[in-house]
Amino acid sequence: MSTVEIRTEIDLFLDQVDESFLKVVHSMLNAYLEEQKDPVIGYEADGAPVRASEARQQFAEDLRKRDEFMSLEDFEKELESR
Repeated sequence: MSTVEIRTEIDLFLDQVDESFLKVVHSMLNAYLEEQKDPVIGYEADGAPVRASEARQQFAEDLRKRDEFMSLEDFEKELESR
């Protein structure tokens, strides 16, 4: 079944259900779309989820703390001085 066929069939189904079921479907779709904005990319040892935005922030912080980190500009200057 193609995506277009699935969407059409879902539309037909939704026309046949009551408001309480529509609220459930709405809630599920909303939760799914929110999850896609900041997906879980892994888990901590204790089972806590790690979201992409949290990992990105932690990686950036770790890079700033490293002594061997240098900016691109500093790297270019070092290359020119050789």
